Amino acid sequence: MLYGFGDSDCPLQETLDVVDDIVCDFISSLTKSAVLLSNQKGKGGKITTEDILFLVRKNPRMYFRAKELIRKAKEIENARKIPDPVKEKGNVGGN
Repeated sequence: MLYGFGDSDCPLQETLDVVDDIVCDFISSLTKSAVLLSNQKGKGGKITTEDILFLVRKNPRMYFRAKELIRKAKEIENARKIPDPVKEKGNVGGN
């Protein structure tokens, strides 16, 4: 991740530790908030994508990135449901 944003290809271990702490704290905080939100909605703590989108709604960059990732995940899920004609053609009449 650091290299992708212009850092060296071999960052200091201390840098990696700090970034790891920041990311883990963010994910933990967001997840806890999503569980609380879910409980308030009466869903028993089950987190949905809508809960995450609600929590990041005030950060446009994060909100639209999350929406894009959700859209792509649905697109991939739908693509996996489509049968592969090449595989099906190989199974017809051969067995």
